[in-house]
Amino acid sequence: MPLKPWRWRLVLAGLAGLIVLSASLLIADVMGVSKSVINGFFLVVSIIGYATIGMFCRTTMADEYYVAGRRVRAPFNGMATAADWMSAASFLGVTGLLLSDGFVGDGFHAGGLAYVLGWTGGFCLLGFLFAAKLNASGATTIPQFLGQRFDSPMVRWLAALGAILCSSIYLVAQIYGVGLVASMLSGLTFELGVFLALGGILLCSFLGGMRAVTWTQVVQCVVIVASMVAVSVAVSWQTQGHPVIAVAAAQSLQQMESRIKVIEADPAEMATREVMAQRMWDLDAKMADPLNARELEHQVLAKQIAKAKSDNAPLRDIQRLEANPAWRETGVDRLIQAWQAERDSLALAIKHPVGFQAPRPEGFTQGWVNSMALVFCLMIGTAALPHILVRSYTAASPAQAQRSIVWALVFIVIVYLCASSLAVLLKSFVLTELVGAHLNQLPEWADRLKLRKLALLSITDYNNDGVVQYADIRLIEEYLVLAVPEIVRISPVFTGLIAAGALAAALSTADGLLLTISNALAQDLYFETVNPQAPPLRRVMLSKILLMVVALFAAWFATNRPVNILFWVTCAFSLAASTFFPVLLLGLYWPAMSRTGAVAAMVSGLAISFYYIVANHPWVHLYLDLQPSDTLWWGLEPICAGVFGVPVGLLMGFVFSKRWPHKN
Repeated sequence: MPLKPWRWRLVLAGLAGLIVLSASLLIADVMGVSKSVINGFFLVVSIIGYATIGMFCRTTMADEYYVAGRRVRAPFNGMATAADWMSAASFLGVTGLLLSDGFVGDGFHAGGLAYVLGWTGGFCLLGFLFAAKLNASGATTIPQFLGQRFDSPMVRWLAALGAILCSSIYLVAQIYGVGLVASMLSGLTFELGVFLALGGILLCSFLGGMRAVTWTQVVQCVVIVASMVAVSVAVSWQTQGHPVIAVAAAQSLQQMESRIKVIEADPAEMATREVMAQRMWDLDAKMADPLNARELEHQVLAKQIAKAKSDNAPLRDIQRLEANPAWRETGVDRLIQAWQAERDSLALAIKHPVGFQAPRPEGFTQGWVNSMALVFCLMIGTAALPHILVRSYTAASPAQAQRSIVWALVFIVIVYLCASSLAVLLKSFVLTELVGAHLNQLPEWADRLKLRKLALLSITDYNNDGVVQYADIRLIEEYLVLAVPEIVRISPVFTGLIAAGALAAALSTADGLLLTISNALAQDLYFETVNPQAPPLRRVMLSKILLMVVALFAAWFATNRPVNILFWVTCAFSLAASTFFPVLLLGLYWPAMSRTGAVAAMVSGLAISFYYIVANHPWVHLYLDLQPSDTLWWGLEPICAGVFGVPVGLLMGFVFSKRWPHKN
């Protein structure tokens, strides 16, 4: 069936609009228009554009609202799937993660390559194992499919609860990212940024459901890919004089090798890391006797603040002293928590490799174990995320569903190749311009990043030599890509372009997650239990109401800033893998799988992963006075909880199906 012309016109219109907007704002930048006006324009136009598509695609028809009429062709479904999956964490975080942790990690923790391999590899599993079979089932939600497969309302309810839990964790992180980008573009407070962007989300998903979200995500995919490619080409041209970003990264990597060796052998660098280790020992001593430590530190701070005020020290220095937890906290619980957070940060910073690959220790290290475990969890999680799985239902046929995954991979690989290359080019600026600079003669871009409302850079002179060592530097990796134009010294229009891509990534994922949660609440819990004979219009209206309630609740929760985006997103992958992968794999490929086995697989997998994540959370350690060694299994980080949940789910599904088989 040929593709309808209006669909391609929508894609081309989105690309043309982005080009015209960028060109117009480049002209405005040359004419002296302020950066805040340019960035605000990107924000307003983006939200209005997405909301307009949502309004034109509004519907009250059940099939259109839940699965976009089941007629989306592979290229467009692939674009929508890619946008649905490329969240704020992946778009914003990968470049900074690769820059700070390297590709293979530090020998103790996973590097950035584990995320890239895991996230992209999961689509191969999804295409081979699930996409075509889910499309052929004719269901509208994953819980509905599982309920029909095992002829069990209990299975459907448990699957709905699992989908709500995984998607809610993911959703809070996305709305947090939406609010952050919106506030940075508009200059509004974080809270107002959250609710401003929330309006765009609701106008899309509330009015048209999956139909509106699909075509909005198609345009958002264009924005995400085009913005990342445009910025990468600009950076490549600025640094190496040509537009091929991968070649530019390879050239910079060769140029950095000698610089990396000099830094690693620098006595000042080694001294800095020794001071950091001493600070860790001091923090251990303070946490062992917090009351006495707080009193002593409070006295020292009082003298330092009094001296700073009498010497008319800069207000920033006085505020930094007064921000010390020992000065402002009256109790010891939050003080211990702050000390523990500082200690964890130091422990990671000491081990951070200067280059992209840490020195290779002998044998099979814990870092390799964590890397492989993380790749496993992200691959299985990607193939089991409910809001990604449901995109298989919108494709026009089983074959189209599989082809959609191929198209999605094309766009995702483009973004990740650009992000990886940007990480190399950015590190070259950090190592050559920032490391070795005097604290009173920092590069202009470093001073700007330190003084931003959301500081993306902090420098602590641990050995007090007045010179920046690599270990002194803290880059806020989750949002570092937003600082690319400042570091590389290209037009601030590219900041707005990156933020527009990040906003598109966060909005597209948030739309898909909101639909998944509201449909699970309405379709799989309420109507399945209370009113299974309800007409389609009533089902759609309740889904819309619940979508708005969930969105507002998630926005309120995100305004409390409870999240490390990458940590929460990765935990959502482990929970989804443990809950859905075993039951889907066995349910689709093993005819003897019973409803009892399905219940056992979901409950056991979810319980193991959820327990492991909670038991290893710093707050739990602080409250119960535990050390990581007390709760970690084989040294695996909590984000790798799926390593335990998935095998347990598969085993319990098999054992319980054998013990309690289907009764005909």
